[in-house]
Amino acid sequence: MAVLAGLMFCAEAVMSVASVIGRALFDLPVPGDYELVQMLSAMGIAMCLPYCQLRKGHVFVDFFTLWAPRGLKRVLDAMAALLMASCAFLLAWRIWVGMMEMREYGETSMVISLPIWWGYIPVVPAFVLLGITALRTFALEIGEEGSK
Repeated sequence: MAVLAGLMFCAEAVMSVASVIGRALFDLPVPGDYELVQMLSAMGIAMCLPYCQLRKGHVFVDFFTLWAPRGLKRVLDAMAALLMASCAFLLAWRIWVGMMEMREYGETSMVISLPIWWGYIPVVPAFVLLGITALRTFALEIGEEGSK
């Protein structure tokens, strides 16, 4: 998913450059460029979250735990991963509900009439995968704690 998101970001960048050049030189921007950037960015960010969780790339503040022993830090990391999984599954469910409502209402973007619900399609599985990845992170943290 992260690789696909990276390709989407590259396509988004090319489209933005083409739109800026088209607007500046030919008074011909890419129609709906802002809408597409908004939708592609939201999808791409969501699709990168599972990989970020897997690599422990999320920002965390360890100011209050600098003094803590390694075992306590692992327990706190495990609890954070479990909380992340819970939030990810909750968000996946609510995004699914929102996608179904958007589809039912037939809401579209303003300039190019792109159905809004299309942007939700990769976000739901991205959050499900984030939840699964966070559960794996939780299991690894607990497993490492139990083996010491």
